[in-house]
Amino acid sequence: MKEQQIIEAARKLLHQFGFKKVSMDEIANEAGVTKRTIYKYFSSKEEILKYFILEEIKNMKDIIEEVESKNTDFFEMINQAIYRLLKYREERNFLNIITREAEFLKNPIIIQNLKLIDEQIKNYIREKLIIAKEKGYIYYEDLEITTFLIYKMYIALILEWDNGGKKLDEQMIANNISEILKNGLRKEVV
Repeated sequence: MKEQQIIEAARKLLHQFGFKKVSMDEIANEAGVTKRTIYKYFSSKEEILKYFILEEIKNMKDIIEEVESKNTDFFEMINQAIYRLLKYREERNFLNIITREAEFLKNPIIIQNLKLIDEQIKNYIREKLIIAKEKGYIYYEDLEITTFLIYKMYIALILEWDNGGKKLDEQMIANNISEILKNGLRKEVV
């Protein structure tokens, strides 16, 4: 029960103010426990951050598993997974706050924890590419380069896109990535 109080208090404060601006004292105060009680469950503020990063990874995996369970066409599955992950990221202010904080403050603790999410996304892409190639849906020369390109395309569109104020919605991003995959990687039948 106390652990859950601490988690919810930390969630509220970190989502509202970010990692750097929140202290363990503030988390203890918000949770209605002593700082000593927090240390029974979490050895540091960084460990609390890692808890939330791992929670985000789990939530994203759940989204992907739900999309995959529908047994749709490979390219439609990719489209829906990208779309749902983009919607999730938009709705989850925590990831946006932490990402901005990592960029502006160059905080190595946050950067290291965000790399966990990046690696999970790249692993997912890599796994799907291997399966798709085995089934004959696509062809690529180098798995790592292809994984990197798809990942960077995803990141660039959600974080770096700026075309004179033209806003892209999640479905447009997902559709564009899917089209590039279909037309740029699809194996020609001879």
